[in-house]
Amino acid sequence: MAMTDQQRSAKAALKRAALSEEELRLRVPPSTRHALAELMEWAGITEQGEALTLMIHHVQDLGPEGVVRFIGSRHKIENSQNVARIADSAPIRFGARPGTLAALDDLVKWTGAHDQSAAMRLIIPALHEVGREQAICFLKPPPRQKYEVPEPMARKLELAYRREALRICRDE
Repeated sequence: MAMTDQQRSAKAALKRAALSEEELRLRVPPSTRHALAELMEWAGITEQGEALTLMIHHVQDLGPEGVVRFIGSRHKIENSQNVARIADSAPIRFGARPGTLAALDDLVKWTGAHDQSAAMRLIIPALHEVGREQAICFLKPPPRQKYEVPEPMARKLELAYRREALRICRDE
């Protein structure tokens, strides 16, 4: 039997709590949402949370001086960007784990932004301005480790596969 919406929500909430995941709501103007959508299209990413998480970690890898140069060369931080809520904007929502939250806090501090939304209002357009080729570097997932099946496990799997093949042949 399929789960109800409430059951799925409860299961997702338990999973988020187990991973110490926090839901962020970033207020950005429509132009920034559009820039994020184009960045995601360029990189072939369909989930906003994935794009923002990759972006946050890659930009943080630049270090304090690199972030200031990256952002400062394109945008000046204005008090109006830090203080007021953005009118006619819907928040960008995504779940962030403790490592991403720490990285985002670093970016807030390094950019001199008032809050997380203001930092992302600086980073997303700056990343969009560098162009498709360079922006994709900030949206690449980290390399995956190659996993090799240990020899004893490979033998067990091969034996199980052969037994199953014999059983199927006998059943036919």
